[in-house]
Formats: sequence, C-alpha cells, structure tokens
Amino acid sequence: MAKPDRPRKDRLIQTRVPRDLESTLKEEAQRRRQTVSHLIRSVLEDTFQLVDDVVADVDEIVGDSARLARNVGRNARRIMSAGRDEAEPGASPDQTFPDVYAWNELVLNREIPCARCDTPIAKGERGFFGMSEDPTAARVCLCGACIDAMSLS
Repeated sequence: MAKPDRPRKDRLIQTRVPRDLESTLKEEAQRRRQTVSHLIRSVLEDTFQLVDDVVADVDEIVGDSARLARNVGRNARRIMSAGRDEAEPGASPDQTFPDVYAWNELVLNREIPCARCDTPIAKGERGFFGMSEDPTAARVCLCGACIDAMSLS
C-alpha cells in the first residue's frame, strides 16, 4: 500500500561538512536531545537573528555618535565664538558683515554652516540670510544664537 503524497512544509538543503564538524554537530544534537537537522536549523536561525540585531545596533550607535559629534562641535564653536565676542566687546554687526543691511529669517532646506560661528545649521532649522545690495558680496547665513548675540551687542 503506497503512502499518500503530502506536501512538506520545509525545504531540504544539503551541504557537505568536514568530518570533525559532523562529529561536533552529532555530539551537540545528542546532548540537546535533538536531531542534527533541527540543531542546524536552530543554529542558522539564531545566527541570522544575531547578525540582524548587531547590524541594527551598529546603525543606531553610529547615528547616535554622529549626532553627539555634531553637538560637541557646535558647542565648542559657540564657546570659541563667545570667547572672541568677549575679547572684542565693541564689535557690531556692521563691522562683521558690512555689506548686510538686513537679516531675513528663513527655514533651511539643506544644512549650511553659520557664517559667524561655523556651526552647522540643519535642514529644517531657522537661519538668517544676510540681505545685501552688492551682488558681488559673499552670501551669509547666521544661526539663531549668532543673531541673538549680535542683537545684544
């Protein structure tokens, strides 16, 4: 009497392994009271999950590190800028940007550095564009902290 054909749920993959690995797999499967096939399946699934978790963690760590580095750099430039401002108490916006007659507040579409403190002003943050009648004058954009500092002078 022939057995009825029934569909298998899993797919069969065969591979050749060195003799010592075969022995190790058989011993470990016996120790765990599993078949070698089940042990190999579990090891492969666990390995892929571990690699996925490590990759996800690395991406998060790299992103956090990049944000931290930007913040540290931004804070260092602001501290240096504040030190320069204290060293030159009579500095005025006109002396720093003589071609600018007004500052226009805007929301940036891409990151650019502040012309005064070199702090990156991120996309989506507010910045202040220097308006000038001289078409050859350098374009300048300031961060909010520099505009605030200049308006207090």
